[in-house]
Amino acid sequence: MVTPQVLCQFQPRLDTKCQRPHLDAPVYVAQFIEDGFNLAKWYERKPCVLLQELYLRRVFFELLNHIADPLTHQSFRQQCFEQLHKPLLALKRFYKKQHRSMAPFYRLEREARIISHEFNPFN
Repeated sequence: MVTPQVLCQFQPRLDTKCQRPHLDAPVYVAQFIEDGFNLAKWYERKPCVLLQELYLRRVFFELLNHIADPLTHQSFRQQCFEQLHKPLLALKRFYKKQHRSMAPFYRLEREARIISHEFNPFN
């Protein structure tokens, strides 16, 4: 359950500075995604659809930005790439539930495909 304390602790940016990026990257990325989802769920219980969408999109775009950032450690880029499907699927469910049109989701999916192809961290 999300409490107001969790709302205050949410970091809008994924922290990629750590001593052991090869070991810590999966945990940091998964925790960032989970925190964003918890906030989105909290706002879903309230009649605040815009903030729910905001947190889902914020997680999605933060992962995309780290995939495309060459200064980010390779381990973090790979984890962002591997876990990008989580916010994308959450946004798909959100748009299916809230909107009659899936056009916003298709734009996000297309952007993810382009960025993932151009900045594939596995190359």
